[in-house]
Amino acid sequence: MPEDVIHISSLLLRADPALMHNVLEEIAKVPNAEVPLSDASGKIIVTLETPSESEIVDSLTNLQLLDGVVSAALIYHQADSETAEITIRNSK
Repeated sequence: MPEDVIHISSLLLRADPALMHNVLEEIAKVPNAEVPLSDASGKIIVTLETPSESEIVDSLTNLQLLDGVVSAALIYHQADSETAEITIRNSK
């Protein structure tokens, strides 16, 4: 049986400051996406927790295509087994 894996990644988006509100609303609609930090100059950090790498790629592509997004880049990616994550959380 294959081990369950969770992929954690972060993206850096640059958006048109005049369209930030709309961009943030659209990001909120993306499954498994969160915005822990953004600023008025148009910088947005997006974190993703997905079950596969392909979902990271799909999310990144969809975010790049949002009206008002100037650029989007993958900054960090890590894959962990969900069972290891559960074990770590339970041991604390």
